Amino acid sequence: MAINFEETFIALQAPHYRRYFVANTISSFGTWMQRLGISWLVYRLTDSASWLGIITFVGWFSSFLLMPYAGALLDTGRRRQILVYSQILGFSQAMIMALMTFTETINVFWILILSLLLGMTNAFDMPGRHTFVSDMFADKRKLANAIALNSTGFNLARMVGPALAGLIVAKYGEGLCFLLNSLSFLPFAWVLSTMRLEKEVEDRKPASAQETFKQRIYEGLRYSAGHNIIFPMLILLSISSFMGMSIHMVLFPVIADRMLGGGATTLGYLTGAMGFGAILAALGLASRRKLEGIQRLPPAAFGVYGLATIALAFSNSMALAMFFSGIMGGCIVMGWSSSNTLLQTISDRDKISRVMSLSMMSFSGMSPIGGLFMGWFSTATTTEAAMVVGGVSCVISAIVCAFSIRHIRPDFSGK
Repeated sequence: MAINFEETFIALQAPHYRRYFVANTISSFGTWMQRLGISWLVYRLTDSASWLGIITFVGWFSSFLLMPYAGALLDTGRRRQILVYSQILGFSQAMIMALMTFTETINVFWILILSLLLGMTNAFDMPGRHTFVSDMFADKRKLANAIALNSTGFNLARMVGPALAGLIVAKYGEGLCFLLNSLSFLPFAWVLSTMRLEKEVEDRKPASAQETFKQRIYEGLRYSAGHNIIFPMLILLSISSFMGMSIHMVLFPVIADRMLGGGATTLGYLTGAMGFGAILAALGLASRRKLEGIQRLPPAAFGVYGLATIALAFSNSMALAMFFSGIMGGCIVMGWSSSNTLLQTISDRDKISRVMSLSMMSFSGMSPIGGLFMGWFSTATTTEAAMVVGGVSCVISAIVCAFSIRHIRPDFSGK
């Protein structure tokens, strides 16, 4: 299938988005480099897989708890300023990690505290980055393209960043990964601080003096729960993340070792195949010319993800495992990016950050919790059984979601 490059990269015609895209991609590279650096540092200091799980869980769960508050704050219309502050905090966290690692004063308890700080920062940073893109574009087609391009940059960083970090750690140690990550926040902070968007000013609506943040959070929950598309999508994202996304987060090393009889290299092939599939899916979504029908993509993508997961459970050759891993990677991006686009284009503008915070809680927040469950369930049964149960759960939730919205035609005008 030929790709129309002018259509695929149409959002990059906007100068402010070009700068944002480049800076955001650089920041994503730094993030993935630090993730690998932290994992290796924790394992080197503790020689414990349990500590790896604890550090990951603490970082993600602190984000999960704060996201409703973050969404309410971001919906006051000062997303850019909040994002600048979050970059400063991210820079500080990574720089402290780097300095303590270089001076050999770092230990697992400091890593735990700094991971908690980073998780709290990400509660504002992740939904802020997603919803700020909507401040750049009045044209919904360009907005959808920008969201897909962000996924392309993110997945490119996910493929290349850890590989680059592995080389750096082997030669120079983890500290340099943390230092490079801290520096990667600076271009993004500079781009954000110099942007001036007319749409951002128009949408700025300070909260009423009588309206508390508790009331704003409740209003976001009430709006999302009562919406005939947003609520089914949030349920789909939650179940797919809890039962499906946790499989590649937790079980891929086991699949590489026990099912395929390989090691770290095999795991690298599986992860690389996922990343390759993800980039192809992101580019395919970016080349999509219209929004009509996009509500059908998330259930279709997560349904196919479930089927690919079941097929991977019965794959005993490297070629088949890489093939199904590539499909899984493509489905994750197709499902997440299309649902992201859908939610941003149908939500009322004064509630968009609260909706996206709930979306991030449903997708990114549920996967670490699901990872704990899937790790226990696979130990209590078998790896193959856990994969089949996870895949079937994704398929069933996708069918239910598709059935519940089958007659609904979304209004993409926004408010």
